[in-house]
Amino acid sequence: MSVESLLSIVAPLEGDSPDAVEAFVEETATVLRGLVTHHEIILVDDGAPEATVARVRALLGRHDFVRFLRLSRHFGEETAIAAGLDVAIGDYVAVMLPNMDPPALLPEFFERARGDADIVYGVRLDRKTEPLWYRLGARAFYWYINSVVGVDLPKDSTQFRCMSRQVVNALSQIHGPDQYLRMLTSYIGFRKQALPYASLNRMGAATVRPKREAVNLARALIFDNTTHPLRLVTWTGVALACVNIVFALLRRGPAEGSLPDAGAFLVLALMLAMIAEYVGGLTNRLRDRPAYYVREEHTSSVLLREERRNVVGVTSE
Repeated sequence: MSVESLLSIVAPLEGDSPDAVEAFVEETATVLRGLVTHHEIILVDDGAPEATVARVRALLGRHDFVRFLRLSRHFGEETAIAAGLDVAIGDYVAVMLPNMDPPALLPEFFERARGDADIVYGVRLDRKTEPLWYRLGARAFYWYINSVVGVDLPKDSTQFRCMSRQVVNALSQIHGPDQYLRMLTSYIGFRKQALPYASLNRMGAATVRPKREAVNLARALIFDNTTHPLRLVTWTGVALACVNIVFALLRRGPAEGSLPDAGAFLVLALMLAMIAEYVGGLTNRLRDRPAYYVREEHTSSVLLREERRNVVGVTSE
């Protein structure tokens, strides 16, 4: 029996193929019809291919629960998700990636979110399909951010999650150029549960962030959440300066051209680079401009019954 509730699905689209998106919508709709009395699927275009956009427009003509949000350009997966959360109206909101997240798990995510958790997040069972460089980089990042920085970021967590309206409202109060959902849901608190699962691969190829985007995201997350890197190189510089003084005293003169000199110069360069990163991040936040711009927003072209208002409810028979 369907639960009397409104469940919103937010799905960012970037390199997803038309067939993958259509399969995702059809499978998700089938699950939702037996799960809740009201639902909506919000597809956010973050630079999707034109063929995918055309297929989504066709879906708008067939289904009365589909909404399509087109951003003005590619802003990145995290920003696209934030845009979808801003317009979602559900009592509960689930975030899913069409290429990798199985709709069949929605009932379990939803039931846990209605029970003992405010946030239910997915965790990869393995990363075997990802390139070696990506897996090693992810391992190093999670170790540093959790063990050294002290941020509670669940290892191998995915974007797949189901959240209560209270959680979504809390997330909407956080503004900034970098809105990393997995980090923010750890920051705001609330009750959390992990749900391990095996991801799909609708397009038949490993889906990972490009190297440049992955490195930039890791850098932004570290510099936005801690001053540890700056403190590390500062104290390293102090240590090298002390070593240089000892060399000078032992030689009864300045240790010109010594290894400590070279090390101190390197650390100084790193300090200046990190200070520039922090100042640049602060400048971005002081600009006070929107994180994204909406080019178009479409709702279904299917005629809605008057009592359904702004989202269609489908009651299972």
